[in-house]
Amino acid sequence: IYFKRNFFSKINNRQYIAITLFEGPLLALILAVALRNHDQGKEYLFGTNPNITVFMFISTIVALFLGLMTSAEEIIQDKKILKRESFLQLSRNSYLLSKISFLFLVSAIQSLLFLLIGNPLLGFPAALFMDYFLVLFSVACFGNLLGLNISSGMKTRVAVYILIPFLIIPQIMLSGVLVKFEDLSPVMNNQPKVPF
Repeated sequence: IYFKRNFFSKINNRQYIAITLFEGPLLALILAVALRNHDQGKEYLFGTNPNITVFMFISTIVALFLGLMTSAEEIIQDKKILKRESFLQLSRNSYLLSKISFLFLVSAIQSLLFLLIGNPLLGFPAALFMDYFLVLFSVACFGNLLGLNISSGMKTRVAVYILIPFLIIPQIMLSGVLVKFEDLSPVMNNQPKVPF
């Protein structure tokens, strides 16, 4: 019942559907066109493009961001309904599982659409499609769960959106891609291995 109610409320919101379905492919198109590097007049080859790792890294950030943005308001927007229905003593676990399963479904669609646009434009081998899908889908699901946690702990939507950069920027900085772990400040990395 929770899943059905959530599903139909989202389906009836055309703006939500448009943003949810077109945000990923549009970002993939922009990234793929900008990062499709090859010499003028020569044929593009996947193996000679130095920007493939950049695309892969930005793709994971996009997946995290899409996962967070999709779920960040989910519980806050339902707080009035939950309060009104609290006397019915409905299952909290059922409510959360319905949110999680719906968000995971949305994340699967977004990850699939992102890769269907980005991978062919950059010439990714078809054999790697499922591997990249699983990575992006897993990151998006993590973003969903993180967004639900934020949504349940904050009182206003503004607070949620102020908090999101504080969650994403440290993850980007500490990913080991932009700054190598051994180049981090000694305060953060006092051992030769990956910091805890």
